[in-house]
Amino acid sequence: MNDDFENADRELAYDPPPAGYNASSLRKAPPPRMLDHPRIARAVRMIERTPAASTTLQDISAHLGLSPFHFQRQFQEVMGESPSAYMRRTRLDRAAMNLQMSGQPITHIAFNAGYASHEAFIRAFQRQFGLTPSDYRVAAQKVLPAPPRPEKADLARVKVGQRPDMRLLAIRFYGSYASFEDNWRKFAGYLERIGFPLEEARPVGIILDTPLITPGELVRYDCAVVDQGFRIDDTALSPLQFRAGRYVSMNHSGSYAEILRTYEFVSVDWLTASGEMFLPDGNGGYEFYNSPPWNHIGTMQNLDIVLPLVS
Repeated sequence: MNDDFENADRELAYDPPPAGYNASSLRKAPPPRMLDHPRIARAVRMIERTPAASTTLQDISAHLGLSPFHFQRQFQEVMGESPSAYMRRTRLDRAAMNLQMSGQPITHIAFNAGYASHEAFIRAFQRQFGLTPSDYRVAAQKVLPAPPRPEKADLARVKVGQRPDMRLLAIRFYGSYASFEDNWRKFAGYLERIGFPLEEARPVGIILDTPLITPGELVRYDCAVVDQGFRIDDTALSPLQFRAGRYVSMNHSGSYAEILRTYEFVSVDWLTASGEMFLPDGNGGYEFYNSPPWNHIGTMQNLDIVLPLVS
């Protein structure tokens, strides 16, 4: 746990994260900036399914047509850690996020992280974060800014409603929030190379980690477009499902460098004032871009932050 836990400023990257851990203590090398290895990308998507799902490494290697030995070796070479280490670390990061942002019982969080035993969860969590889950919850919530009384005009900008099911085509990126705009530049370049019609693209970003918890080089971000029937055979694009459900949204018009303040307003200020609760297994937060982000790097971005709520 970072000694400056209670003194975190709003930034796009922390080193180390104030409610997290040192990445070098868990792995030998960072993951690739852009995961364009189709086989390993498929493995990552299987590992990151709803944590309570009983996906085993044998299931994944069989799905990829590899022996467990060759799968583990290839995964380690590409990702810088073993499949089991990646699964454990990302699930515990999600558990830490739920501890920080919700009052869910620890036993429920442990189950969603794939642990049948409460004791096993406590041991694994303490190895990664240096605190028991209950002590971590107290400390991690101190990082969050004290919610002020939101102004009525600000609250009026927040919308809650149902959104339909939607299929997306995505590529995974790793790196701090400060790299997200450059991710879009790389993503647009890749789409052009495979013949995707950029003029028809409806871009969607998917954030799976918070910089307050996950070390910058390990933060997961998907650059995606809404699927309109483009063939993805022999490409690095992965199909993802945006689940139908109840969501909260708020528009962000401004520099991406200021995006965390908008997230903070929805996640802390509005959430406290509304009494709502985020869906614990919502598979991340979404950014629906109203204009292509690769055309506005370093300038004004226009997007809607969309976060899943408990129905």
